[in-house]
Amino acid sequence: MILRLVWRSLRFAPGRTLLMLGGYSLGVGVMVALLSIGDAMVEQSRDRDLIGGGDLAVLPAGIDLETVRTGGVSSLYFGIDLARFFYREVLAGPRLAGSNGGEGAVAAVAPWIDDALLYLRLEDGGPAVAASAGGQIPSAAAALGVMPDLRSGAWTDNEADRRWMAPNPDERLTEIDGFHAPPGGAAKDSTWAEWHYFNLLSPDGERWLYLTYLVGGDLRGGRWGGRLLATLVEAGREDDRVFEREFGPGDVDVAPGRVDVAIGGASTVRLEDGRYHLAAEIPSAGAGTGGPLRVDLVVEPQPHRYLPAVDISPGGFPSGYAVPVLRGAARGTICAGTACEDWSGGRAYHDHNWGTWSDVTWDWGQFQLGDWSIVYGGVNRDSMPGAPASTTGSRFLFAVDSLGLAAVLPVRTVEYELGADGVPTRLDLEAGRGEYSLRLQAEVGHVRTTAADPEASPADLFFQLRGPASVEGRLPVGGVSAAGDGFFETWQRRTRP
Repeated sequence: MILRLVWRSLRFAPGRTLLMLGGYSLGVGVMVALLSIGDAMVEQSRDRDLIGGGDLAVLPAGIDLETVRTGGVSSLYFGIDLARFFYREVLAGPRLAGSNGGEGAVAAVAPWIDDALLYLRLEDGGPAVAASAGGQIPSAAAALGVMPDLRSGAWTDNEADRRWMAPNPDERLTEIDGFHAPPGGAAKDSTWAEWHYFNLLSPDGERWLYLTYLVGGDLRGGRWGGRLLATLVEAGREDDRVFEREFGPGDVDVAPGRVDVAIGGASTVRLEDGRYHLAAEIPSAGAGTGGPLRVDLVVEPQPHRYLPAVDISPGGFPSGYAVPVLRGAARGTICAGTACEDWSGGRAYHDHNWGTWSDVTWDWGQFQLGDWSIVYGGVNRDSMPGAPASTTGSRFLFAVDSLGLAAVLPVRTVEYELGADGVPTRLDLEAGRGEYSLRLQAEVGHVRTTAADPEASPADLFFQLRGPASVEGRLPVGGVSAAGDGFFETWQRRTRP
């Protein structure tokens, strides 16, 4: 019956019948295509090879995994900040890789770049051409089991691959500790400055040295130079010995991308075999302090205790920071005048700062607490006249132990108890994210106060502090409870008596 109706409809109204059949067929075809695509996407979502080949994929914060799988146009711009550090010290580091007492949770790690946007220019000098590119490191891809099927030739690691995954100590330190070319307009900003800072503690813990090799000024205009700064402190002694000297550009040997620096010829920082060789000869900044300071030291970093170069500016001005040596050992001598001492076995810390420093204040501290090394800090430009200088800007806390990175946490509060004279007597700091937090407390055992403008009132007072400290809290690696000591700095705006 139905077949008879179809034939009669086709006979008496062929055009209308064929149009209806075509529309019906098109609808069925579209539905079949959509179901096939959906089934393929479900299968792809279960395919590890399409998202890097591993059980775990690490992506930039806030990125939708589906966008990565489907390869949308916006995926051309994805990237992970500090990917080298994250690979070496976290995913392939001793804590997760299982070496040196770690958990052994990660068997293999492979960095993966897909759909990176590149611009190519042909040899004939034609216009730039946009291209999508990808890349892997051969040995890492093979360890993960996602080595491509080669039709011919060989695919092996080159020198750049080795440096990315496993640089030697000098390569790693140069990567994070080299000097910088000032970006943009900072090259003609007279407040541009960059320096190596060393904090050295004597073996008995009774003396310490702040030592700075600084380069700065208007580099484009030629009005720049170098400066050597040192303060030698002895516990229980009221007068700190200060040493200082300035040099013109002809007496400074420094270059972007290089760690080594020489100021005045005799004062140098030299990197060799993963160790810092320090030499300095600095005259006294005042009379009656016993003659010049002479330094001849070697600083050897402890493994896995470092902070890579990061941008710490809250915005509006360049400001960078790196800590190549969160904890290290010193050996050699320090002489103040004719009195020389062997500081071998002493403790060492080294960081590196760069940026423009007009109206900039900061909070900073580094603590050695049992097996833990902790550094916190942040910079800002004060916009609140009459308020404490360090009340704005973002601050972070970085915690490591012998297995490397344990946590990076935002600092929630930094509070100081002040004595009757306005000088800090105690630090109370809290940092945390979600269920993880740390509370750091320190007593001020020694303080050095400097006024940014001795004539101003109220004045910005800069405090360099040292004292015993303790930390309590919980991190992803477990509970934390330790005691030790540290050095910390802050600015406070106070009306001085």
